[in-house]
Amino acid sequence: MIKSELKRWTPNSKLGVWLQALPLSVLFVFLWVTAHDALGLMLGTVKFWEYVLYGWVYSVTAYLAGLAISVKYFKARWPAVVYAWFYLFLNAVNIGMLYSTGTVLTPYFLRIADSTNWLMYCTEWIWILAGVFVVCGLMASYCIYKFTDTLKQVRVRDLLTLLILLWAIVQVSKHNLIHPTTILIKAAGQREVGVWQPTQTETLRQVADNPLIILGRALLTRWQPLKIRPAGDLAAMSDTIREWHLALGPRQYQPLGLKPFNRIVVFATESLSLKFLWPYNTNLPPEISPFYGSTDITSSMFVNYKCVALPTQPGLAVTYNSHPNVRSLLTGGADLSLVKFLKAQGYETYVLMSCSETFLNNKRFFINLGFQHVLGAETWEKDPKLRPFVEGWGLMDRMLYDAALNLLATNQGKKIFIHVCNTDTHSPKPRKFFGSLEYPPVPDSVQKSVVAGMGDADDQACDILGGIFRHDYDMGLTIRRMRERQLLGEDTLVVLTADHNFPMTRALDEIPGYPKGFFRNLPLAFLSGQPLPDADRKVLHSQLDFAPTIMHLLGQPIPPGWWGDSVFATNRSAPDVTRFNDQLTVESGGTAKSISISEPNSESASNLVVLFQSLYVEPRPLENSP
Repeated sequence: MIKSELKRWTPNSKLGVWLQALPLSVLFVFLWVTAHDALGLMLGTVKFWEYVLYGWVYSVTAYLAGLAISVKYFKARWPAVVYAWFYLFLNAVNIGMLYSTGTVLTPYFLRIADSTNWLMYCTEWIWILAGVFVVCGLMASYCIYKFTDTLKQVRVRDLLTLLILLWAIVQVSKHNLIHPTTILIKAAGQREVGVWQPTQTETLRQVADNPLIILGRALLTRWQPLKIRPAGDLAAMSDTIREWHLALGPRQYQPLGLKPFNRIVVFATESLSLKFLWPYNTNLPPEISPFYGSTDITSSMFVNYKCVALPTQPGLAVTYNSHPNVRSLLTGGADLSLVKFLKAQGYETYVLMSCSETFLNNKRFFINLGFQHVLGAETWEKDPKLRPFVEGWGLMDRMLYDAALNLLATNQGKKIFIHVCNTDTHSPKPRKFFGSLEYPPVPDSVQKSVVAGMGDADDQACDILGGIFRHDYDMGLTIRRMRERQLLGEDTLVVLTADHNFPMTRALDEIPGYPKGFFRNLPLAFLSGQPLPDADRKVLHSQLDFAPTIMHLLGQPIPPGWWGDSVFATNRSAPDVTRFNDQLTVESGGTAKSISISEPNSESASNLVVLFQSLYVEPRPLENSP
């Protein structure tokens, strides 16, 4: 009787049914191998294999249910074939996203889908993935046509019931009502050893989720703007602010005694991780970055400056707003943008970027931040001297940097703020064509430092480091030209940093000394014609600290709604705050605590979420007030 009941609740076990799962299983293995390499998943744990098994059953069940419904109720083969190709395509998309960006499909990538040139991301590995997808699609089509009658016998009700149960298991686990890992460990009589990171669980859930659910979440998720609250409300949150070591609220820094900076240039290099540079990664040869490794730069570099968000727009939204809630920043206005404060102080604000002004709706994004002038490839193509150097991602970096220096030179005596967005180091393929521009050859020691890997990963790693070597050359040349043209005077401040770290990809494993992790350290160095104050350059800083630091250097008050602190402040307390899916992590004093944003488990965590979802602003004086 038990055997009969079990048989009734299991799918039709004929060979023709299970062969349907073969093409999907090929992509499923591809997915998890990619996720393991890109995300640094902990292979030797029960939890990892628990989610692999769960993900396979979940994926296959939804796949078979779709095929069975198509042939049974539409009474035709072609709907099943269309569904199979669509389902396999979603898996291939998630594999490609994991390889190139370290995450599956998210709402952000759908938002930028129509304004992104995705062909720029098509490496040799992506073309291999495309080939595997086509072969799997053809295999699926053959199986559907060959075993249509067998598919018609599948009990759809049972598959749908199993789908609901599989979905419910994760929901129950999220509420800590059941812990499958603990059950499996006790059943096997084994002990789980080692330190487990909460973000690993969140990552495993993300990879193991059904591709249809991932797509639905990306399509239906609506990001909410930050809730504007008066800065005075922060007083009621003082206990939470103190417990989490947040910098929110009124603060005063010791004056730095600097002469005014009327000319500020920020070189926010694309995808520049600090660990691409020597001596911040001593596993790489000194020849890769002689400029960044020079005494002037090493004595100015903050070596523990962490990325909070990526790619470019999220990273810069955090950088200029000093707020960690990227999704809300990209949805609403930028009321506390540093750029708007500078504009109010009389600065003329510019963005100079290599790529098109319409790429990712960049012009609208930067104008929303408060920039008055946004100059991109459309502008450079109108200049006959620059037009030959516009190719691929846009204007070549060296020419872009020259344009920034020319803009400085033509605005002598004026207050000006310039943000420079380059693209020669853009992931996943740095620029290789430079027209008539000459570069020294990439040193053999740089190429030899790359670890031999599988597929094209080592070739991509060589390309990445070659791009870093050329960037170092361009940046060193630019700073030298600034000094030669007397553009780096006492009233000039130059910031060397990055928009975000290099996105997680298999190639990074082939670069010696490069650490695993989604958010990595960035360069941050300040140069000027006048001496700058000393500071502890090894303590933890983050992109949240950029805007407060600029205001501190200018002797301006810090908005109470900013989450960061000046890197030159002696009484700083700001932690590093990052969001990864539903996990909000606060790191301070060498320890990190994570909470669930959707389901905080304490009053303190709930208050932290309120702070995270709010923007605290000071009331503006009435225009007609005396």
